[in-house]
Amino acid sequence: MLKVYGVAQSRAFRALWMAEECGVAYEHVPTHFQTDAKQPDYLAINPNGRIPAIDDDGVIVWESMAVNLYLAKKYGKALGPKDLAEDAHASQWSFWVMTEVEKPLLNALFARTGMMGAKKDDAEAELLFGELKKPLEVLDRQLAQSPYLLGDRFTVADLNVASVLSWAQMGGFDLAPWTRVSAWLTGCLSRPAAAKARGGR
Repeated sequence: MLKVYGVAQSRAFRALWMAEECGVAYEHVPTHFQTDAKQPDYLAINPNGRIPAIDDDGVIVWESMAVNLYLAKKYGKALGPKDLAEDAHASQWSFWVMTEVEKPLLNALFARTGMMGAKKDDAEAELLFGELKKPLEVLDRQLAQSPYLLGDRFTVADLNVASVLSWAQMGGFDLAPWTRVSAWLTGCLSRPAAAKARGGR
């Protein structure tokens, strides 16, 4: 059986959400990144000591975007890419959100909430969020062309990007200037599978 290691209040939310979307039977192994992930048993699964990771009947994959692309291709049916072009574009958007969005958004979230020992500073949070203006414009333009990132259906590309941008909602950042992004993100995060994943099952 597929095992998903991590906790929903982390990047593992992405893998849990994808497993729920796929409808595949899985075991959620609660693994906390500050404690459990540093233990020898888990380091044998992911030597980096980070979450999430999966063990799919002996196939071990770590790095959240790689995990989700694997799950989508094996179990996701319409969630996965239907051809080589979609495969490339799903990877493109997954890499894009990690390189262009995740770090500044996470830093903004920490400054807004004081999470992970950060100093709580709303002005700094808004300054950091401002670094996302260009990437959000890129995403908004893409969503002007089609309702989802790969066309007319929700796929792993949408899930991967929305899972990162969920931190904007968590931090109460204003996405109103990017109307398409705001509506798309609300729709993605309102999916029943996302709600189940947040609960950590």
